[in-house]
Amino acid sequence: MNPLLPDMPLFVEVAKHKSFSKAAEALDLGVSTVSRRIRHLEKKLGHPLFFRDTHSVSITDAGELLLEHCKFIMSTADNALESLSRNMLQPSGRVRISMYADVYYEIMQGIFSAFLDEWPGIHLNVHFSEDSPDILSEPYDVLLRQGPLPDSSLVAKKLFTISPAVYASPNLLEKYPIPVTPQDLCNMPCIALSRFGRVWELRHADKISVVYTTPRFTVSSALLVQEFVLGGHGVGLLREDVAASHEENGQLVRLLPQWKGPEHDLFIIVGGSKVPRRIQVFVDYMSKHFAFMNRRRKSHHQT
Repeated sequence: MNPLLPDMPLFVEVAKHKSFSKAAEALDLGVSTVSRRIRHLEKKLGHPLFFRDTHSVSITDAGELLLEHCKFIMSTADNALESLSRNMLQPSGRVRISMYADVYYEIMQGIFSAFLDEWPGIHLNVHFSEDSPDILSEPYDVLLRQGPLPDSSLVAKKLFTISPAVYASPNLLEKYPIPVTPQDLCNMPCIALSRFGRVWELRHADKISVVYTTPRFTVSSALLVQEFVLGGHGVGLLREDVAASHEENGQLVRLLPQWKGPEHDLFIIVGGSKVPRRIQVFVDYMSKHFAFMNRRRKSHHQT
């Protein structure tokens, strides 16, 4: 740090009051302390800053020149502090997000717009990707991802648990017999979601059946899985709440109704426990939104 900076406020107060005693009173310091530090400042600069006599203090030409610079520096510092204070109350800036497109379109539509209504100073940069970027080296502040954390130093909050089941269209079941056991799925064309692969771990009570499917298509979007299953191109794992309306109108049939697919938790991930306020505000908003969603889901299942 510049050795002159700590004494600048003292110098400005003496110049403003034209008095060491009044400056000392304004700064809540002793007169001797103010006088000593101004002399020390003059020694470091190599120029007298004040003319002193028993009755008055007046500023020198060197002092006038320094005063102009000090006013600018202190004004800039005050503006910076004021800006920081405003940002703490109303954070602003970019939050860069990487997430799966299908997660947004299936369970999050409208949430970003609602967030921006509440926090207009924050700008969201949303990137849809199936990859799992390294948040510590790539230009993202927040990841929305499923599965285990790639790095133990990251901080993650669970938002949502995706619970899929096995579905097919009536058209497909005209060509293939309805499966009785999970292993019967091996004889049917399946639609695989690339991030989960072709191996399906189905569960019923305390039983687990690992099914090595034969994918007819492997796609990167859960929305495409749904589209292909509805089109009769194969069996697929779909979220129960997403498939419910199609099941009601006869477009889909749930297979192996006692069995469920592997649950996948959706996490919101940031690069550490201390993040800028704009990012923390976004994380808190998402956590609150999904907590409400989960309560509503639980209430719906109970009724």
